[in-house]
Amino acid sequence: MPTLWAQTTEFSNISAGDDLPILVKFDFRPPVQDGIEPPQEKPVDTDKLYDYVKELLLKAFPPEIVNNNDTAISTKSLIEFLPGDTVSVCGEVAKKSEKDDKRTVECHVTVESQTGNVLANATAILSF
Repeated sequence: MPTLWAQTTEFSNISAGDDLPILVKFDFRPPVQDGIEPPQEKPVDTDKLYDYVKELLLKAFPPEIVNNNDTAISTKSLIEFLPGDTVSVCGEVAKKSEKDDKRTVECHVTVESQTGNVLANATAILSF
């Protein structure tokens, strides 16, 4: 299936099964210095997970769609991970609907570790 890109995505050219771009995320960890304990990292929280999903959506859809007040994003963390861990955020269009004058696209998003473990899932319903 085609991969969606924000510069070219319009409601008319979206289909169920279309792939979202892949986003790779990690926060820089400063090098550990001899004799100094590295700072304790806190696991990625719901807000940061939401930001990861939104960043992916902004690569696939125009900002005015992602930032629309009727657009909804819900996330579910399955396994804790740290901001410095390298993760990939990817997804696909699950459903497209047009009812009356309301047009929506539902996307399912997955956050995976480098080894392929599913760390989190998200669903986004975008209003066009």
